[in-house]
Amino acid sequence: MVGRGEDVDRVASGLLGGANLVLAGPRRTGKTTVADAAIEACRRDGAYVATVDLFELVDGSELAQALTIGLLSNRPVLQRALAGASSAGHQILGVLRQAAVARARQDLGDGVELVFEVGLGQPESDRHARLRAALELAERLALSDGKRVVIFIDEFQEIVGADKRFGDPDVLTRLLRSVLQRSPDVSVLFAGSIEHLMRDLFAPSDRALSQFGGLHELAPITVAQWQAGIRARLEDDDTTITDDALQRVIALGEGHPRATMLLIQQAHAGSVEELRREIDHALVVQALERALRQERLRHDQQLELIRTLGRHAERMAIRVAAAAELYADLRPQQAARGLAALHDHGLIARGERAGRWIVNDPLLRRYLAGRRVEALSSLRSADDETTTSK
Repeated sequence: MVGRGEDVDRVASGLLGGANLVLAGPRRTGKTTVADAAIEACRRDGAYVATVDLFELVDGSELAQALTIGLLSNRPVLQRALAGASSAGHQILGVLRQAAVARARQDLGDGVELVFEVGLGQPESDRHARLRAALELAERLALSDGKRVVIFIDEFQEIVGADKRFGDPDVLTRLLRSVLQRSPDVSVLFAGSIEHLMRDLFAPSDRALSQFGGLHELAPITVAQWQAGIRARLEDDDTTITDDALQRVIALGEGHPRATMLLIQQAHAGSVEELRREIDHALVVQALERALRQERLRHDQQLELIRTLGRHAERMAIRVAAAAELYADLRPQQAARGLAALHDHGLIARGERAGRWIVNDPLLRRYLAGRRVEALSSLRSADDETTTSK
């Protein structure tokens, strides 16, 4: 993990010390990697840990179940028993009611079974009761076993998603705060990939989670850290890199962790194919082409997402990527809506200069900029056809 050791140490120390923390930033910039490493550090230090990713869950009942399983799995007997069960609620209930397992959890209360009674005669309106039971389990487990419990909730901005699949956001956040603020032995790490939503959730305001977690901003990875980290990784495979090639990789990656590591991986793959032990500038140029080819499917999928964000979202994304005039041939409110939609989905961020925007991922930026002529002409034609038809 290049340049993130200090972040991991600070996050882990904060959580072990009883702080709730918030990690926010665009996807694929290292948040989850740092969070996972910090949670593992907490586990090695003796804490109980549990991780849930809201992106992977369909509703509040699944959230309660995933959290409960994560917490119970800190006890070896329960971990072994749950590992053999499917995710079906009735199968997990069967495991929990086995004699040996029941003894291992008898001090944790009846709420454990409530969490898994979905579809077994319990109304779906009880989902908040299930989530409350799961959250209260954390403090009960901590007190019973004399451990600090650390919970990691990834993609937390999904709690206020437009689909409201976890329930009413205001009710949920009030529930989270009411239970967790009475759980002194439980620390929570919240991470999210849509930064402004995360800041809004925890910023000073009248929201339920206002100032409930301290914001930890990942420090930029310096050029010196990239240089040392990349050289160290290559040395593990007896490979070196020339100074100009290393400088080019770092420049192309623009400090974006995933893009930079993908570029060096592709450069290394090229050196292996050519039976060489040194990466030069030519291999880095090839690595950029290889990386863009590898990312093509993901970029196509992101473009499809962009097209769902509104009539002018694709045009605005391409203009931002190409550093073109943003408001040409559009009414200000049309351009503003397109920019807002892209920003809301974590695809673009405000630049250093007022009125400037950037595409967060430098490889996606190249992909979009490469579509500029075709996309703008086709979109303009589509607008003309619409006007003519009227």
